[in-house]
Amino acid sequence: MSPNYNSPYRWVMALITAIVMSTSFISLTAFGLGAPAIAQTIGIPVGTLTTYGVDAFSIGLFVAFFLGHGGVFDTRIRLGVFVAQALLIVPQMLMPVLMPLTHSLWLFTLMRFSQGLVIMIIALFSIQLSGWFRPSQRGISLGAMLGAITLGGALGGLITSSLARFGWQALYEITGLIMLGGAAIYFIFARDAKHLVQQLHAAKGAGHGSAWSLPMTWIMGIVQIPLTWTLFSVGGFMPAYGFHLGYKVSQVSHIMFIWGIVGFFSAVIGALLGDRMAKNQTTNRGVVNARLKLISIANIIMAVGALMVLYLAPVSYSLFLFSAIVISFMMAIPPNFWATPASVFPMATVGAGAFGMGVISNSTSAIGPIVSSVMVPSLGWSGVFWLMVALSIVGVIVNLIAMRTPLPSEETVAAKYGIAE
Repeated sequence: MSPNYNSPYRWVMALITAIVMSTSFISLTAFGLGAPAIAQTIGIPVGTLTTYGVDAFSIGLFVAFFLGHGGVFDTRIRLGVFVAQALLIVPQMLMPVLMPLTHSLWLFTLMRFSQGLVIMIIALFSIQLSGWFRPSQRGISLGAMLGAITLGGALGGLITSSLARFGWQALYEITGLIMLGGAAIYFIFARDAKHLVQQLHAAKGAGHGSAWSLPMTWIMGIVQIPLTWTLFSVGGFMPAYGFHLGYKVSQVSHIMFIWGIVGFFSAVIGALLGDRMAKNQTTNRGVVNARLKLISIANIIMAVGALMVLYLAPVSYSLFLFSAIVISFMMAIPPNFWATPASVFPMATVGAGAFGMGVISNSTSAIGPIVSSVMVPSLGWSGVFWLMVALSIVGVIVNLIAMRTPLPSEETVAAKYGIAE
């Protein structure tokens, strides 16, 4: 057992990663709520700006995992975090300067794409925290970090509504400084678990097979597709849906704030429940299956929430708010999903495997918002939300398959694919 598993500093590491995720994803809702003012600056319809901005960001979320799927950063985690933060913060600070000068939609789209690449830090933090927390505690270590995605969205909504009177340029500069502060906290206080670094380097030296040759890489990647599709479609388009229903900017901002706060606590609660279910398991198979069961429950709640947003949100503001709260419980999925790589893959492949899972699962973070933006004018909002329901059902089926698929971390499977343990 690693001495880091009992170190009090492991909780400091969990807090640091949560802070960075929170400051990083302020841009998730700050963009949607500030889009009307930005569109006016560039001189284009707000609908066009929203579509290009959300789609570019979402494609970046997908492409991000290709940056590390070959294990490039799993032994250089701090370098990976630096790259991800630079790709986020530099565009945030440049947009207010360049947009009034260039009025270029394509430059704006390119910078939004760059910002989407920040999500690669999820795989990096998953690897880094696995050195500090034993398998039965990895859910809660990731819960606050991943819940901070919607918490950052909540802060983005709050900051946007509070600073809107100063103009979007000031808003972006201020949020850019907040993001910079979060990155500074990481690089000053974050530490790598020494035993994990040694194990990763030793495993690299022994060589490893390709994560893409492992069936479980593909299956586990598909496990989170319903969540990524729904999360980034809701995060990106919920404000537009609220405006479509006739709600005011202040009302939509409040709903996005509550959605983010409840999402954060849903992730923490889901992580605690997942850890409790995995606590008494003595094998990697038992730990993975316990978390997959909880993910299935969250998928069902996510489907119910999508239907509530579709059918109850138009009735009243209170029901819209309640529906947003219910669908936010989908955030119980990410901490349990990202707690699995160290149990699914042997040490030599855990980095490449985690990034591989991320590439597959985040493919829909790019496709989802694009498809949604096409579906709205052709099929209406009902098509968007019913597709979320269908994907949730598919997710439950895939989870059942994953529960029965051999794990690469098992000795016989590792030997079959030529992977060092």
